[in-house]
Amino acid sequence: MLSFQKFKEHAKRILSISSHAESGNEEVARYLQSMMHDYGFKTQLQPVNHSVDRLSKRQCNLIGFTSDNLVDRSSRRGVLFINPLDVTTGNLPHLWTVTQGNPQAPVLTEEGIVGAGAVQGKLDFLCRVFAAVDLVDKRHKSPLYLVGTCASHFGMMGSRFLIESLAVNPKEVYSFAPTGLRTAKQAPGQFSFTVDLEASLKERDSRGYNRAIDITAFGLSVDFSNPENAINAFDLLMDLLLEAAEQGFDFQWSALETKGASGTNPDIARAQISLTAFQFEDFKQFLRNKIGHEDQARFFRVEFMGISEGGTRFIPGEMIEVILELDYEWKNFIKGLNRDQNPNFNPTISIGSLTRVYAKTSGKLAATFELRFLPNHASSEIEELWKAILKRVSEKYTNFHFNLLRDYLVQGVQVEEARSAMNSNYLSDAGWFHKSKFPVTILGAGSAQNLAKAPNEGIAWAELERAIEVYRELMTTASRG
Repeated sequence: MLSFQKFKEHAKRILSISSHAESGNEEVARYLQSMMHDYGFKTQLQPVNHSVDRLSKRQCNLIGFTSDNLVDRSSRRGVLFINPLDVTTGNLPHLWTVTQGNPQAPVLTEEGIVGAGAVQGKLDFLCRVFAAVDLVDKRHKSPLYLVGTCASHFGMMGSRFLIESLAVNPKEVYSFAPTGLRTAKQAPGQFSFTVDLEASLKERDSRGYNRAIDITAFGLSVDFSNPENAINAFDLLMDLLLEAAEQGFDFQWSALETKGASGTNPDIARAQISLTAFQFEDFKQFLRNKIGHEDQARFFRVEFMGISEGGTRFIPGEMIEVILELDYEWKNFIKGLNRDQNPNFNPTISIGSLTRVYAKTSGKLAATFELRFLPNHASSEIEELWKAILKRVSEKYTNFHFNLLRDYLVQGVQVEEARSAMNSNYLSDAGWFHKSKFPVTILGAGSAQNLAKAPNEGIAWAELERAIEVYRELMTTASRG
């Protein structure tokens, strides 16, 4: 049995290795592979190829075996324990106050550890490895498979790739979500849609609007399953600028950008606007009144740009109206879904947000809308309803071309005989295993209340020690067949 001090050393190391979308998870997978090899596991790396622009090509699944690694594709054997190894940290490193602004600089205390991935799956995978060490190469009827996957924030890409490849073919699966080590059988699904919006006519240069202001709003990115702690930066920014418009300020938009990780609300939103000279001082006073107080100033940064005497090309005003209307429709759409709540989930409702807005080319914006939906809603029905809403909006704005893309769908799972159990609204890959007829249980250390995917994400050592014991008992039973 390995010492818990050794666990702490590995925990610090794997949390210090970046495994977010832009860096990929290959480095942390190789570190864990070397560690598992030293402890007697048989391992292999499974490269996961893809064509997603925002995702590093360095993606792979780490597959560990406690006994032989021969997989019989005609019959199912063994038990699979699967965790994501990728993490999201938000766009505002300075909010990681415990780690002094660096999410990949974990801080260890007597009570626990803080760092990116502490609750998202990395440390739970380490718990499962430590639990299985005593079973490596022992004679047992049923092998154990320990898999760390990539790209969980892009439609559970690594898990789907593993299932489709049949690299393992278990008779039972233990998926991961931070459930406080309580078992669950049901799981939500998640949709990501991107709407491409393009003006059919090019906007002409607009002279006279030569006082530019750059306004950035800062929110707090938190997993959808923990909405009470979220602060939506897009809502903050739009509320401010819509109030300015209501007070009579006439301005043009030259930039609009919103950033949010998959499965979280956006934590940064930026707009650049231009006013005429005679409005400029009044607008500065408006900003001082609205965001000059200490309780509001921390959510905004304002930069006054240089004076431009030439014409500037702006985003068509109606295009901003379309984005705002789609956001309004999306919020109402989710409210409509939540007339039918599910008391077996925490939270009991579907949750979603406009997560990204970005310029693709001149005159073309893209907006991404995400939804964590409870399994009492059919994914096909949700998609058709949203398409109908988009069609209605597009018929109102005939000057624009609309194109709806489904970025991904994560399948949810609803089990009739387990409806009375309490389930987490945290996203897992359980639905894909359930769809492929694998018996699946959701289990994991920590909870969404430990600020999963949020700044200062952390977990107690006591919880991790308990997880090792729970998994050791579970694996010992599973290995006996």
